[in-house]
Amino acid sequence: MGVSNMKKLVEESNILEDVKFKNSSVVIDGPNLYYNLYFNSKPKLDQQHGGDYSAFRELVRRFFSNLQQCNITALVVLDGGSSAMKGKTIGDRMKEKLKKAKRISESKAGSWDNILPPMAKDVFIQILQEMNIEMQQCLGEADQTAAMWANERKCPVLSKDSDFYIFDIQEGFLYTDQFNWESVEGGAILAKRYRISRFCEIFKIKCKQMPIFAAISGNDYSRLDDKGVLTRLYHQPQQPGGYHANRQRFILNFLSQYKARTIEEAVRAALQLIGETRKEEVKKFVDSAQTYDLVEPPNPDLPEWMIHEVQNGRLTSFVTIVADKSMTLTPLVEDFSQPSSYEASHRIRQFFYGLLVGSEPFTEYDRRGTEDLCPNAVTPITPRVTPKDLQRLKLEHLNEDLRRKVFFEALRCSSPENIPDRLKLTLIVTRFWFQYRQQNSPGSLNKSCLQALLLGFLYGEDDAEHQFKAKLDGLKSGGRALQPAVAHAFSQWQNCMRHSLHLNQLLGRPLPEPHDFVFFRLYCGPLIHTLQHVLQESTTAFEELRNLLDEGRRDLLDNSLQFTEITKKKRNTQKKKKKKKTTKQTYLFQAPKKMINQMKNKKKKNRNYSKHMKEINKYVIKRK
Repeated sequence: MGVSNMKKLVEESNILEDVKFKNSSVVIDGPNLYYNLYFNSKPKLDQQHGGDYSAFRELVRRFFSNLQQCNITALVVLDGGSSAMKGKTIGDRMKEKLKKAKRISESKAGSWDNILPPMAKDVFIQILQEMNIEMQQCLGEADQTAAMWANERKCPVLSKDSDFYIFDIQEGFLYTDQFNWESVEGGAILAKRYRISRFCEIFKIKCKQMPIFAAISGNDYSRLDDKGVLTRLYHQPQQPGGYHANRQRFILNFLSQYKARTIEEAVRAALQLIGETRKEEVKKFVDSAQTYDLVEPPNPDLPEWMIHEVQNGRLTSFVTIVADKSMTLTPLVEDFSQPSSYEASHRIRQFFYGLLVGSEPFTEYDRRGTEDLCPNAVTPITPRVTPKDLQRLKLEHLNEDLRRKVFFEALRCSSPENIPDRLKLTLIVTRFWFQYRQQNSPGSLNKSCLQALLLGFLYGEDDAEHQFKAKLDGLKSGGRALQPAVAHAFSQWQNCMRHSLHLNQLLGRPLPEPHDFVFFRLYCGPLIHTLQHVLQESTTAFEELRNLLDEGRRDLLDNSLQFTEITKKKRNTQKKKKKKKTTKQTYLFQAPKKMINQMKNKKKKNRNYSKHMKEINKYVIKRK
């Protein structure tokens, strides 16, 4: 991510300054922070079982609490969609993630293999809102916005993205790995600060030339494939860093000596060193260099209210897909011998797309087998409402009954009874997931997975019974080997949950998401996986755990189970005999059964038919 090998070049050039960071604002690269916290925690947070969101929450809260101790005011900036220019880079990263997810699912992962659990970003945003941390979610790439905010607030950016070595940020750049936030000393956090002015002073180039250097050296948008020509042209004594560092030093040296008046002129001169003169290649590198211009990126063609909701973190940034009508589904830890776990939430996404783009064709990129991400054509679903109502769905202030109707249609459900508001959306999603499992993967595994989820929901509540919580706490560290089929089932549930939350947001929250509704309460991967195993192995385990709950929660558990399993009262399967309409008279008694059975075996053509009917009618008492 960012400019290749830039961190190493900076560290070897004696550019960084030690700082005791306090009493300042800081603009934080949000995605970089939550990736860094999740992947580098000690002990390492769960990735195999779908995530440990409760432990992640505690880590994020501790990070921002330490900043507050040092009087550091944070603004967190989050990415929206990716630029179409980064298509190849994004594709390569997704292929690598697919390989990592497969290795983790097979318990063959190395320490460098990391896959972020599916709900991590949503949980991160909820924690920011919970702690009243200022945030802005962008509708595209966030780097430019972060750099602009940093200059406006006269503060540095905190990130691990080496693109921030290139932006002209007045107060510099704090590299996440060198920001010792866990150790507060004297009301300050020890860190190392990079300033672009110092870099340019050492390499004798101007700040405005740095974007050209990044584009030629290699970033997410371009890289000059010089096949070693540039290092052979570099005649200075060999310095630390080897091939890549010397290649970058040559580019910097070339730019310092070449007095170009425009970006295009400098790019054209650099390409000519390797004999490249094609206009399309020149344009690619010029466009790449211009991504570092400190200008606000244009917003996609969305209603103003929708843009506002995205920026405040109340609406998923996935709405930006309207631009190119495509979505890449990030690889997850699952059973790779089965179809993608995203299949379970396919219908929910169809409604999401339908509300955004109508019936226009849509493309998803998802795994097919185990080796690659492939395009899949998706037909969006538009709600079954009148054309007038469908038009109303495009407005900011939607009729609540209509919004709820669309949500229930998408999840093939209605509002559950005897269920508190805080669990309604969760149980509707769980019912939808369980239906899908029963239809596509029937078996005893489904019931134990369902029971584990429902018990997990109750475990996550603050005032759950002490004995019940203590019993489940003992299961957290079960340390069992991953069962791919179980991981697949729970990945399916998380996909259904996440995409339902996003659909609910797009519809203006027709189902309540109370303030205390946060996902970390609902799912703890290590616990849920171990609990599922216990429930599958023992026929009495569920009842034993149920008995540890008070009467109110037992009723809630029973109602939840009845709703999600779609349990119905037994129906009388015997077919009712249809009465033959004769007159308006009502018969109180029938003829003897033996005589009636005899009549059933006779045909109307029989000459004794009338005689027998007269015999039967003697036994009939008529009501006037």
